[in-house]
Amino acid sequence: MQTKPEIISFVGEWLWLGNLGQFFSVLMFVTAILSAVFYFRSERNQIVGEANFARTSFYIHAFSVVAVFVILFAIIFNHRFEYYYAWRHSSKSLPVYYMISCFWEGQEGSFLLWLFWNSIIGMILIRVSGKWERSTMAVVAFAQIALSSMLVGFHLGDFKIGSSPFDLLREQRPEFLQIPILGQLGVGNYLKVFTDGNGLNQLLQNYWMVIHPPTLFLGFSLAIVPFAYSIAALWRKDDRSWINPALIWGLVCVGILGTGIIMGGFWAYESLSFGGYWAWDPVENASLLPWLIMAAAVHLLLISKNTGRHIFTSHLLVQLSFWLVLYATFLTRSGILGEASVHSFTDLGLSGQLLIFLLGFIYLSLVSTFPSEKSQNNMLLIAFLVLVAIIGLSYIIPTDKSTLSTVFHGVVKNGGIVGFLSVIVLFIIRLYKRTKTALGDEHLSSREFWMFMGSMFLILSLIQVFSGTSIPVFNKLFGYKTGIPVAADYNRVQLWMAMPIMALMALGQYFSYRESNTKMVLKQVFITLAISLVVTILVNLNFNIEGLNFLIFLFLAIWVIVANLFYFRNGLKSKVITWGASISHVGFGVLLVGVLVSSVNQKILTRSNEGIDMAPETNEKGQTDKKGMAFNRENRILYKDKPITVGNYTANYTHKVVGIGKDSIDKYFHVLFVNNQTKDSFYLTPKTQNNPKMGLLAEPSTKHYMSNDVFTHVNYESGMDKVEPYSGFKTSEVKVGETFITESGKTKMTLRDIERFSSNLGVVLRLTVLADRLGDTATIFPEFRVNQESGAFESNPAESNELGLMLMIQNIKILDPDPSKQNIEFSIQSGEKTPVKEYIVLKIIQFPWINLVWAGTIIMLIGFCIAVLKRIKIQRNLAKS
Repeated sequence: MQTKPEIISFVGEWLWLGNLGQFFSVLMFVTAILSAVFYFRSERNQIVGEANFARTSFYIHAFSVVAVFVILFAIIFNHRFEYYYAWRHSSKSLPVYYMISCFWEGQEGSFLLWLFWNSIIGMILIRVSGKWERSTMAVVAFAQIALSSMLVGFHLGDFKIGSSPFDLLREQRPEFLQIPILGQLGVGNYLKVFTDGNGLNQLLQNYWMVIHPPTLFLGFSLAIVPFAYSIAALWRKDDRSWINPALIWGLVCVGILGTGIIMGGFWAYESLSFGGYWAWDPVENASLLPWLIMAAAVHLLLISKNTGRHIFTSHLLVQLSFWLVLYATFLTRSGILGEASVHSFTDLGLSGQLLIFLLGFIYLSLVSTFPSEKSQNNMLLIAFLVLVAIIGLSYIIPTDKSTLSTVFHGVVKNGGIVGFLSVIVLFIIRLYKRTKTALGDEHLSSREFWMFMGSMFLILSLIQVFSGTSIPVFNKLFGYKTGIPVAADYNRVQLWMAMPIMALMALGQYFSYRESNTKMVLKQVFITLAISLVVTILVNLNFNIEGLNFLIFLFLAIWVIVANLFYFRNGLKSKVITWGASISHVGFGVLLVGVLVSSVNQKILTRSNEGIDMAPETNEKGQTDKKGMAFNRENRILYKDKPITVGNYTANYTHKVVGIGKDSIDKYFHVLFVNNQTKDSFYLTPKTQNNPKMGLLAEPSTKHYMSNDVFTHVNYESGMDKVEPYSGFKTSEVKVGETFITESGKTKMTLRDIERFSSNLGVVLRLTVLADRLGDTATIFPEFRVNQESGAFESNPAESNELGLMLMIQNIKILDPDPSKQNIEFSIQSGEKTPVKEYIVLKIIQFPWINLVWAGTIIMLIGFCIAVLKRIKIQRNLAKS
């Protein structure tokens, strides 16, 4: 007779909260489908009732997204570690603002954040898009279907849709229920063991990570709106009236996404130890790609609005920008980057869904270029049948290394590559035919010509970044082993890419649309060039930039500032709302000056020719290890209380502070800096965490001045050295005032004082012992605890690594009961080892004029805000007319 499986009752679980969250997850998925379908039907059939139903469905969808958002945060905030997401990403020790960071540390939380912003944007579109509501909202709701599917968490055998943030810990990690202690407590009481979570990644415990991801995801979300207008315009065969609203949303996207990128740079500068704010990491590049293309798209939309030209290019760039948002998502969340990035996500099995998400929108772009409903339906049917066939065959054909499996997967991969390229080529051809205009070529003296050229250089810049970032994808597809470009490779190319862009930013605004007064333009250009040359010479007296390429870059960046200020001065009589472009360009010029000066002229104050001997300078093959050599030349050892001179400063490592409780692996090293010229002083406290999972994590500490930053981070500290055991033990009988020596005779000690005090455990005797080892001295404090009730005692030894000395009280003999006489004899055991002086290996970098980077960002953002307000005003005027 077969026994029934034992039913286990799990104690303390809040299952109702997760069930409620799962209900809303399914509801937001279903309502997204309903909204997309009925918005699409109402656009085609022009039925008001279907549009109303679609709108209501989207409101319910948005409510469901907010509900899931609130429930997941409630799980994290209330430390409900029965849920895997809370256990994996949070802990009880985190303050509330870092719990917010926990929310989007995982993939599910970041998708939910994206859903949230899309919901807000969708509700705004419903209110402001007017006649475009049905067509644009069909696209937004379609995106919500794809994003909602990432959180459904539906499993049927090996078939999986999404990953739910409401999965239970015991379901995700069933092996946890097998730990020995639960054999005594009972499996149902597992929460008595798992009382705390895994905690937030130490690198993310920074206030910038509370606001950087939401800003970045808002920028990503905004990219869908110009895309939706472009698709809607192709459906409606309306090539002009979509441009102004798309331009407004494009400007907002560029401003907010750019702000998010810079916030990430500032986080990297404050939290990471590579010494800078941009390392051309693939994840950083992934966010830069859509920004570059959207910046180019905005300028093309301006041309299209004012001249009717380049409608094709405007459509293409707007759609590419959203594709690149989806591509960036695939790169960072599919696991394909592997070790190519320091902060990519691991694969949760969603890479297939992410790929379908990307390909689905590319195919939607292609379908929108077909003129008739019948041809569009046929294209959608073909795509559906191909997808069903591939998924169906993948489950039928075994995944082993058989010939059939090898042939099938080879056909799918190679056919997929050919099909993808064919779709892209077909889309471009059909889009061109659909949007081509009969206008002639632009005049060389027209603003649109020079704006178009600037946009093309932005695209060339994008191509290099895209190619380098996509190398892991190419390696995966074609079996290559191409190395990932390093920062110097990007810098070498982008330096020259930026130069024509800057020149065109300085020139462009002096031209008029269609045709300009060439003499007037040349006059303005020569005046600004002359002023820029003088300013460059003057500022370089302070900057000391060397190298022809860097000097040209500096001159062009200053020309951007001067030319736009000059243009701005000419337009002072006009309304403030027209100043946006000039202010943005000035901010960009200031930012580029800051990037150049802080990068080229940064000084590693700890650099020395003799170096230190910490890292191996040759590898196993006897070849030179450049990283090891750089480490030894660019770092200095600071012994405690042994000042050294670094640049214009004297640096003295004074002491360290060790964290408490869960932060006990954190160490804060206090380094006193004294300016040898001004005598100003300040403390910096670089932090390390010898993390058992991630190794040494170093968090920099920086002193900010108006004209420079002093940046420090610890690369090694003496606590990481291999611990040598004590030996040469010797026991001495000692009274107050007496001197005794160690076994080797190298260390002489004197018992100076006895301190007696009471504690909860009884009486504590703390000795003050002055130790002298060959001229080096230290005071240490061994303790002896006596329980007055039981008579038991405990000895608390004291150590001095600097002297290589350990003292432990083994016994006491009270010679006189009067405590004031301190007539007690102690049996003190001494032990010795090689002295190790406390030290840190420190790197100190001085970044001159780095504040120009942050100042330029702020100025640029102000300009974007003014430009957006101008476009909104124009749109309102158009709506009234």
